[in-house]
Amino acid sequence: MSDSSRIKKERIALNEQTYTITFDDTDQVSPADANRFAEELRQMLLDASPDVEVQRKRDDPLTQDFGGTLMLLVGTPAAAAIVTAIGNWLALRNKASITVKGANGEIVAQNITSKKAGELAEWLLKKH
Repeated sequence: MSDSSRIKKERIALNEQTYTITFDDTDQVSPADANRFAEELRQMLLDASPDVEVQRKRDDPLTQDFGGTLMLLVGTPAAAAIVTAIGNWLALRNKASITVKGANGEIVAQNITSKKAGELAEWLLKKH
């Protein structure tokens, strides 16, 4: 591996942030809904940018489902695309409420408005 390739990979790794997205349990969202929502949002995030890694995680390791929690590894170039994908998904699933947690805090998004989408974008982008 050349020095320039190694430096480029190290720079990319330094600009990545990890986020956890959970689907908040409400009267309108069952655990089965949360699992379905996790897969839908996972697919939207993967389609939004090649610079994001998304994995599902089980909330309870003893269950047989694929998990209702998403783990994201987001590079700087992908942050804006991720915000757009989350906003678009929430617009389709207005009964859903998600919590996005990062190294410096968390934000809850429900019934997303353009103002909330802007706050989410600002929160995600200021980490990069």
